Amino acid sequence: MAGTRRFKRKRKESNEKNGNQPENGDKRKSYDSIVKENEDFDKYYKKQGVVPESEWDEFSATMKRDLPTAFRITACSRVEAERLLKIVKGEFFEKLVNPEDNSEKKQPFPLPWYPNNFGWQLDLTRKDIRRSEAYFKLHNFLISETATGNISRQEAVSMIPPLLLDLESHHKVLDMCAAPGSKTAQLIEHLHSNTPIPSGIVVANDIDNSRCYMLVHQAKRLSSPVVLIVNHDASSMPNFITKTEGGESFLKFDRILCDVPCTGDGTLRKNADIWLKWNPANGSNLHGVQYRILKRGIELLQIGGKVVYSTCSMNPLENEAVVARILSEFKGSVELLDVRDQLKGLKSRPGIKKWYPAAKDVTFFEDYSQVEEKWQTQVRPHMFPQMYEGDNFPLERCIRILPQDQDTGCFFVAVLRKISHKNSTEPETTEAGEVVEKVAVGKKKEKRRKIQGYREDPYVFFKGDEELWKNIQEFYNIDGFDPTLLLTRSKDGKKKNIYYVSPAVKEIVSENQERIKMINTGVKVFARCDNKSMGCSFRLVQEGLYTIQKHIKPGRRIKICKEDFIQLLQHAEPKDAVDFENLTQETRDQAQNISQGSCVIDYEDSSDGLTLNIVGWRGNKTLRVYITLQEAVHFLRLLGAPVQKYEVNKFKKEEKGEAEEIPG
Repeated sequence: MAGTRRFKRKRKESNEKNGNQPENGDKRKSYDSIVKENEDFDKYYKKQGVVPESEWDEFSATMKRDLPTAFRITACSRVEAERLLKIVKGEFFEKLVNPEDNSEKKQPFPLPWYPNNFGWQLDLTRKDIRRSEAYFKLHNFLISETATGNISRQEAVSMIPPLLLDLESHHKVLDMCAAPGSKTAQLIEHLHSNTPIPSGIVVANDIDNSRCYMLVHQAKRLSSPVVLIVNHDASSMPNFITKTEGGESFLKFDRILCDVPCTGDGTLRKNADIWLKWNPANGSNLHGVQYRILKRGIELLQIGGKVVYSTCSMNPLENEAVVARILSEFKGSVELLDVRDQLKGLKSRPGIKKWYPAAKDVTFFEDYSQVEEKWQTQVRPHMFPQMYEGDNFPLERCIRILPQDQDTGCFFVAVLRKISHKNSTEPETTEAGEVVEKVAVGKKKEKRRKIQGYREDPYVFFKGDEELWKNIQEFYNIDGFDPTLLLTRSKDGKKKNIYYVSPAVKEIVSENQERIKMINTGVKVFARCDNKSMGCSFRLVQEGLYTIQKHIKPGRRIKICKEDFIQLLQHAEPKDAVDFENLTQETRDQAQNISQGSCVIDYEDSSDGLTLNIVGWRGNKTLRVYITLQEAVHFLRLLGAPVQKYEVNKFKKEEKGEAEEIPG
């Protein structure tokens, strides 16, 4: 804590000394006033040769321009994603290409390397979209659909690492440094791309407890029961216990993403303050932790598994030097894959084989013998390419992204595959970094470490004969569902919410919750609703409906036509339910044949197979959808219904009641 205070004080003093403190007293220097120049940056990277000399001016000019906006359409439901794509291309992009004011004309385009045209880039910054009246509808659309998990705004190059993992639905995936979660969301989407509930799992980890809750928010948007969020130092990630036929063993992952902490100088286009504080020592200081994270990732990988190592830095000490060091340490047991042609349409540059470590004052060193004693704690022997000259590692297989090629940020990616254990007795490490023995049958030899910090509520799974479940099962006419996959977050007292997890997640949670700091898992399927008119104390929740809806039989379902569905969605507010008399006779008859309370509303479009299952509420003489206003707007869009009344143009003063703002 004292060290943190000293660091903050020194940073403040440095800012004041360099004139970085704004006159208005704002702690953060205005991005508009930052001079996008840094002589040390130019000197360092010209020497490294990561940018060809003939392209330096173009590279430099591109790095000083604001970054375009990019987003991707979530592909968990293929039919919904394709409908949303048609809406995006027709309703929004057509107006961008042919606006009323020709000066605002911009040409959106699909990222050529992103599958199914689900990734898009606009030559507009976020600031342009927020501040221009011509784009207010697009802004509202992006905010609304992002909140419901159907669109993710994400820098284009940031989308690359998950695509290179080559995921399948049965894979056990670890995201070692997951926050804020945009790449984690991609991992989840890919696991769900061919099946509603995959047999695989995504373990998303971050060292920062508060940032773990950003992960929770991202995961909740996708409503996946195969996600487990944990809070540990990735460089000493603890082992997960799993059951085997012979007893217990350590879980090995099929795919691991190591998007490690880095200097981030590849993000200068969106993080202009890096121009002020950049120096070569930043990369040198991070090399060690980056190496340890990747090393631990390979230890947790099963034979044949792949790990993607990525940074948003240009610095070879954070990139090729880390990869070379790992290849040297795991010589013969890990190979660097050539995936440069895997994403068709992506323009990339090969990794470099020669680089020059430098001191903080940008003094370059040809080899370690030239490093003065005062710099030797900062510049280490394994940072020099000469350490690996005899090995001839194929570092050109690494991928470097330069901004001038496709108007992006800078990025680095390497894909490694584990082909054997380091040796026949490859050790495992505990969260304390200690070597431990393998788990013997019925006996855990790993040293248990007390979980530090705030203790999360326990994960309490239902038993097969759970009394609470009997009432729920009877009321909703549920058949063929395994209640032991349901859990609550309290052992005693009234159960507030009930969550569902996949069998793979249940096994990991059950075996490890006393030794792994788990932050969140599961999707909410039931919430307590002590309504006297309903014969059950729990209502259905839209978030997890898809996990259980196929087990709910006709007694609690209402199949409706498009006309009725649109009407219900247009009256999504709790006090705005639709009277039976305003529904078609067929819908009215179904509603009257079920008792009051929570139910499932089904809609199917035979034209393209779109099927929507929505939580509803059957009142005394009314019917309504039990979803958020943002979800209602999303479904209205899919059905081609008007949503103008929900769009707020902040540039015009609307009459009171004319526009309904969607809550954030």
